[in-house]
Amino acid sequence: MEWRHAAERGAPHEAEEPPVRVCEHPECEREADHRAPRAPDDLRSYRWFCLDHVRDYNRSWNFFAGWSQNDIERFQRDDMTGHRPTWPFCNGPGGRRREELEEAFRIFARDWLGGDDGQNGHRRPGGHPLSEARLEALALFDLTPPFDLDALKRRYKTLVKRHHPDANGGSRESEELLKHINQAYNYLKKECS
Repeated sequence: MEWRHAAERGAPHEAEEPPVRVCEHPECEREADHRAPRAPDDLRSYRWFCLDHVRDYNRSWNFFAGWSQNDIERFQRDDMTGHRPTWPFCNGPGGRRREELEEAFRIFARDWLGGDDGQNGHRRPGGHPLSEARLEALALFDLTPPFDLDALKRRYKTLVKRHHPDANGGSRESEELLKHINQAYNYLKKECS
């Protein structure tokens, strides 16, 4: 095969430039580089504006115009899950009972942490019995042994901030979970000292 210089082969065809968009604002002839959605119910088709006019358009845009307060709140709640359906943990499409899930978790935790599950007083190589309370505390804190007191405290602070009843609208469930977090923290803190 014979190699030739690019100039000898001929220059590649120049691509045609796409047509220039003109700003859709009345009496504006500038180039439109910025897109904006046409309407709240049609977010995938756009209007094109120059920079100054897209700023004006965005300032006047109100996605929730004409919505009631309840509709806005419902939309915001649904937006947390990407508007996908949700259901309580144990009542999902599989319909598994809570006891089945807890047993599956115990088996997983035992295999994941290694050693015996704490029955008959057996101990794992770290020397701590794998009691059900310890497994639950480790699972709640999402920690794997060995860990130090600093790691435990960091995780505790994160969980308290996330599940504090004041941060969750005074939820009773959050209050109960916070009690379990405090119990698990006290249990695991003894292990670190």
